[in-house]
Amino acid sequence: MGQTMRKVLTVFLLIIGWAIFVGMGKTPEGEIPKPDISFNATVIDDQNISTKCSFVSWEGHLFFLGTRGKGTVSIPFEKVRKVVFIGDVTEGKKDAQVTLKNGEVVAVTFDGESRFYGTTEFGTYKIAAMNIKEIIFE
Repeated sequence: MGQTMRKVLTVFLLIIGWAIFVGMGKTPEGEIPKPDISFNATVIDDQNISTKCSFVSWEGHLFFLGTRGKGTVSIPFEKVRKVVFIGDVTEGKKDAQVTLKNGEVVAVTFDGESRFYGTTEFGTYKIAAMNIKEIIFE
């Protein structure tokens, strides 16, 4: 292999390595997942601060994903009236009561680090499940 070929190969590998490294960056803090459908909700945090949001999502999805006993459940936003988080975080988990639009209440446990996202009149909104007191859908 000639010296010129070696230099070209080195430059090529550096460019490829740089492209891969840059692609591994985190999403900017101000950016949140924005779903195609807008659900509106008011979030009340553990300091009793209410925040009205549109284009809400749970970890970027339009459904809540949690556990019920040993099983996993997903509850679409269109079925939910409100979610009330109860108790403290235990072993990284937060218990909640999901009230459906038909009046039924379902006990669900969420990962305390799960994120609820939304868009407000003043910017983007992100909060961990462990800091949520209640979510009320409009």
